[in-house]
Amino acid sequence: MKINNNIQALNSYRNLYQNQFQTSKNLEKLSSGLRINRAADDAAGLAISEKMRSQIRGLKMAERNAMDGISLMQTSEGAMQEVHTMLQRMRELAVQAANDTNTEYDREQIQKEIDQLKSEIDSISEKTEFNTRKLLNGFSAVLTTYENNANSINLVGFPKVTDANLKSGDYQVKISDATAKYTFTQKAAGLGSDEAKDVTFTKALGEEPGMLLGEYTIMIREVNTDSEDAKIEILDPNGLSLGSKVVSIGDSASATNEDLFGISIDASKISSAGTVKVKMEVEAKVALNDNTDTTVPVEIQAERTLTSNNGLFKHGGIEYQFKSNLVNNTLDFNITNNALSFQIGPNTNQNVMIDIPRMDIVTLGIEGIDVLSNEAASQAIFQLDQAINKLSDARAKLGAVQNRMEHTINNLQVTHENLTASESRIRDADMALEMTEFTRNNILNQSATAMLAQANQLPQGVLQLLQ
Repeated sequence: MKINNNIQALNSYRNLYQNQFQTSKNLEKLSSGLRINRAADDAAGLAISEKMRSQIRGLKMAERNAMDGISLMQTSEGAMQEVHTMLQRMRELAVQAANDTNTEYDREQIQKEIDQLKSEIDSISEKTEFNTRKLLNGFSAVLTTYENNANSINLVGFPKVTDANLKSGDYQVKISDATAKYTFTQKAAGLGSDEAKDVTFTKALGEEPGMLLGEYTIMIREVNTDSEDAKIEILDPNGLSLGSKVVSIGDSASATNEDLFGISIDASKISSAGTVKVKMEVEAKVALNDNTDTTVPVEIQAERTLTSNNGLFKHGGIEYQFKSNLVNNTLDFNITNNALSFQIGPNTNQNVMIDIPRMDIVTLGIEGIDVLSNEAASQAIFQLDQAINKLSDARAKLGAVQNRMEHTINNLQVTHENLTASESRIRDADMALEMTEFTRNNILNQSATAMLAQANQLPQGVLQLLQ
């Protein structure tokens, strides 16, 4: 028997210490609800969990961002809706003024309301705000300008950026191998058997003045087979008449095609009355370069052979509008991207860019309209139709993005839910299991305490030897 070292007591104490340590952990987990309270609990689990937590919180904030973005776009679209209403009223007034039952005095009164509506459109463009950010004054638009005011390919207006992700900077578009492309969408009166020759532009591509590209309507009327003549009227792609003319047809036609208001027609093939429709477009190769380093432009959109649609080429997130006088050449231009960036994901560069164009009367093309005469009122109707189309295009774009954002929100919510469930499996405590462990360790603590007391009594047996 030994009294200096009570091995049984030491053993009981060690077990008691371990049980108390485990009980302490059980209490910590039960009180916090977490399986991992410090890195020592599960080092790898903690690292994984913290990464997931950053994603979860980012997803929740991205969801709020997307909702705020929808609110901003709804504010813009609501203002545009009111502009739409005013444009429709102005068009209604223009139709009224185009009627010659109105006197000059009447038209002046109509013009007063139109002028006030124009002022209000400008006011809405300047004053519409969301969180003090102006929305319709062009501050959130993607703007393009020519370098040195040089339009070397005879582009109509400026390049129109449709991909708001294009960065601000210098660009270059290259047009090559442009050729006229004629397609009869409605053959009649003997025309259409030879699409390359029956109806063409009088002037070659690149020559002035440029003709509109698109679908032309050729109305052949009053055909007289005896005198071999007919009346021909041509409507341009906007539906406006270029004029009408009586020409010789059949064998009486001249050896060369008849030149009618910039359109060349093989009148020798005309055999009857009818309405011909022909799409007069251009096929060309289009490439887009980054022109930041003017000595060595870098191709960022590969060259593609495209056919215009109503004179419009779409390539690399940019639209180019042409007439028939387009030139094979390069065009340097600059993009200033002021588009709004909505962070709709938890990580870097997970955003969507939204550009909102300026919506004043200059941009809409109605600054100078008046209805003070029949002709002016008729022209105003056409200009207002164009403005309504521009506004409809902008509203449709915003509506499409809103629908996209709603799907984004749904996806964020699903991702957030599933990632939270995964993080919970790593980080959260199983309360039933922890309570079971706590109960076991609590019993062991009591038992170990009792055994330690018994072990401490064992050395007292030595006293019996001293008697």
